[in-house]
Amino acid sequence: MKKILLVIVLMLPMALIAQEEKDTTIVIPQAENTLRMAAELSKYGYAKKDALSLIQAARLSKQAGFTLEDRAKDEVEEMRPAPEADKAGGQVSLDPAKLLADAKALAGTDGVLLALIDDVNSNVRGAVGGAKYSNTRVEARSTDSYNIRFRANELAIVTVVGDGDTDLDLYVYDNNGNLIDSDTDYTDNCVCTWTPRWTGNFRIRVVNRGNVYNQYILRTN
Repeated sequence: MKKILLVIVLMLPMALIAQEEKDTTIVIPQAENTLRMAAELSKYGYAKKDALSLIQAARLSKQAGFTLEDRAKDEVEEMRPAPEADKAGGQVSLDPAKLLADAKALAGTDGVLLALIDDVNSNVRGAVGGAKYSNTRVEARSTDSYNIRFRANELAIVTVVGDGDTDLDLYVYDNNGNLIDSDTDYTDNCVCTWTPRWTGNFRIRVVNRGNVYNQYILRTN
């Protein structure tokens, strides 16, 4: 019994070092779910060369307040050349301007599709400021790392949507190196949520488990 108590006492300081814990009761905001739906429509539209899917993806992205900002990667680990011949050619975008431009190229002279494109351009206004995004690629069997600052006592969300060619895993660590949350299923759609106890930097790691590169979108709220 004394040994058990000693182990518990020794473990307590380590538990206290962690800045926050995963709250499994958190409900993902509608905007996040809307963007993930837009990403799936985007992937389908590019794979099937379907203008209507790209138009709807652009509409959803703008409704969710999408703005695009390239965020430089803090570092890239375990870099390996990607065997391009094995790449299936998946593509994904949440940039409304690109989605509509590509949809217009596919639409040709179809008056209905062109009218829908004009409607999205004119009637759905994107938010100014707010969440930022990065559209980049992680090489085969490699890890992208980011240092991103989050505010105390506010829900933090990191979302990753890949191009569908490989499995991506997402990890979040606090400034003490503690693993705060992770999404390690067998897809390239990942989301992590937590509430920091104080304002500080967090290490975000995107791990590519596949043998080809993955073009992905990283979003932080």
